[in-house]
Amino acid sequence: MDADDRLRLDYEQTTQLYRALVDIRFKLLAVVPAVSGIAVGFFAQRPPAEALLSLGTLGLLATSGVILYELRNTQLHAAVLRRAQELEQRLALPALLGGREHGGAYSERPAPMVKLFGVVDATHRHALALVYGTSFGAWAYLVVWGVLLSLEITGARAVALVVGAALAVATVAYVDRLEGRRGDRWAG
Repeated sequence: MDADDRLRLDYEQTTQLYRALVDIRFKLLAVVPAVSGIAVGFFAQRPPAEALLSLGTLGLLATSGVILYELRNTQLHAAVLRRAQELEQRLALPALLGGREHGGAYSERPAPMVKLFGVVDATHRHALALVYGTSFGAWAYLVVWGVLLSLEITGARAVALVVGAALAVATVAYVDRLEGRRGDRWAG
């Protein structure tokens, strides 16, 4: 196998890995908020505090694990993207969008051009932060509601809603900041 064949094989394998990482990300982005929403909806009536605590804690821990997994997936995703871009250069793939001597599907990715509500850039990082942050907040809402119910605190649901919303906002900001750091350091 000559050097060009090895580069092509590497590019093909890198592309397959990139697709697999994106596929995993897409599946998690579909499942995590759906499960969180169903769980919160399931407890529309006044449930027992023990049920809120047990399911909420389980969901909170599982969502934390998924967030950790996703943060690592982001590192791998960026490293694979950087590798694919380098392989495109070494393979001397033609640039189709202009402005470069060499290009390719990974090297010629467009910059974010759309903003949600005219404010937030449509990026993977912002989407991940919103999905995981709101899911984390939903589970935290159930846990706090369960704790306050078990303590027989008046207005437990309203307080839990405020705490859950605050934790959702904090988690969105935190995940967005972490994802931004990863992007700056790993995206290349």
